[in-house]
Amino acid sequence: MLESRARRIPVVDIDDETKRTMVVSVITQYRILKFIAVNVKETQKLRKPLREMNVGTYQDIATCYMDTPVMDVIHMLVKKNISSVPIVDKQGTVLNVFESVDVIALIKGGSYDDLNLTVGDALLKRSPDFPGIFTCSVQDSMSTIYDTIRKSRVHRFIVIDEDAKLRGVLTLSDVLEFTLLEGVDDD
Repeated sequence: MLESRARRIPVVDIDDETKRTMVVSVITQYRILKFIAVNVKETQKLRKPLREMNVGTYQDIATCYMDTPVMDVIHMLVKKNISSVPIVDKQGTVLNVFESVDVIALIKGGSYDDLNLTVGDALLKRSPDFPGIFTCSVQDSMSTIYDTIRKSRVHRFIVIDEDAKLRGVLTLSDVLEFTLLEGVDDD
């Protein structure tokens, strides 16, 4: 997952009767991290604040405004190979996030006209069950991040300061990479 940047991997098995390969489940980054969150007890390493852990992206972050055309955001998603773009106001305050799944919702049904909308107008077409954005700060610990993963269906955290200004993005890929490469065992 880390090398391929895949967010989902099928679990396959061979059917005993037909001898054909079949998908029996799908493993996602979220499911792996939720398993860890539920089963790994508190450790010293998880208590450190994010600012001491070198995890997440804090420079060259793609952003957009509510009046940014959706097509411009699609180009950002593709060019930077990312799945979301934080939406900020002119002062850098985080308002929301535009996700690649928002594009899918816009073209559902075969009409591509909605790709000409602004981000703000596109958000009005979002499903009412959208869970909202999850934020954290560089003072938060990985333990706090895991606690949120344990309780909520999270895809990423938008890192903000005390004034809700954008400071970074912490993805599930970042959390998974930290966990697998740094480990959660005490030193």
